Amino acid sequence: MISDGALSQDEIEALLKGSDEAFGGTETASDGNVDKQLFNEAAKIIADNQAFSLSSISTKTVTITNIATTIGNTTNLQQMLSGKMVEAKVSYTGSISGNAYYFMGEKESLAISSFMMGQKEEILNDMVAQALKEAFSQMIGSSDSALTSRFGGNFTNSPVETSILEDASTINISGSLAIVNGTATIEGEFENAPYVFAMELPLLQALIGNSKSSSGNSASNSNSGDSNNNEFEPSNQLGVQHAEFNSLMPAADIQGTGNIGLLMDVTMNMTVELGRATMTIRDILGLGEGSIIELQKLAGEPVDLLVNGKLIAKGEVVVIDENFGVRVTDIINPMDRLRNKAK
Repeated sequence: MISDGALSQDEIEALLKGSDEAFGGTETASDGNVDKQLFNEAAKIIADNQAFSLSSISTKTVTITNIATTIGNTTNLQQMLSGKMVEAKVSYTGSISGNAYYFMGEKESLAISSFMMGQKEEILNDMVAQALKEAFSQMIGSSDSALTSRFGGNFTNSPVETSILEDASTINISGSLAIVNGTATIEGEFENAPYVFAMELPLLQALIGNSKSSSGNSASNSNSGDSNNNEFEPSNQLGVQHAEFNSLMPAADIQGTGNIGLLMDVTMNMTVELGRATMTIRDILGLGEGSIIELQKLAGEPVDLLVNGKLIAKGEVVVIDENFGVRVTDIINPMDRLRNKAK
């Protein structure tokens, strides 16, 4: 039978559905009613800010590209990963709640941990996992701040937990996941390494739901008489745009254009600790003028130099004119700082 040129209702609906998918429309219910456009935007914000953070840690050019997003489960996640790796888990509470999981391969883990420790380990071990805990804390802190600025909400995260996985088959996360994957490159270290993380689906829905809710309220206030203006439209956002950055260059020296130069004028508190003492409440209440407190440090023993409460060096007390001063005698290397923190 020859068609008269008219389209059936089924054909019209099929074309409309195809058009919606082609132009980045909202995902269907099978994808958990997730706005694909907002999901992609959140993923790019996270990747861009974590690349920036990694560049500051490594003082090397870092790029995270080829970002792709999908709604899936543990099986989909396992298919994107292979070999031994480090898993970092962070839990959120507040206006959004749930867990996020980051995965880093063995080669990449050893490279990044070497920036934190000042030396490179040969295999994944507890020291590497501890170093990566600090690295992930900085990366996640950077991306969380950017997400809050973009999507709103008031949430906090627990300390990052890291663990070493023998292979992807040991990943076991229940429920639906919002999965992001791409490729990461650190100049001179590795190229196009897998960049993979996943959020529990309700966590993502709550995150981007904040944006849709605030956008809907703004539209309602400005167009109270328009009953059809309930859907989230990117054009209704108040001048929110992606920040575009030039390629991150190594901080070869403080006077150069490296990112570390932006922090040079930030002030930090340095404390010189002469010694410590443990006392009972009775002894403390009995203190008076002329009381002598015995410290747990020998005479002539180096004093501790702390920055924001963290030990960075040791030194000896000197007198400069009429003021006390400290001559630095030993700098604590990053490996020792990690060991002290792990105890």
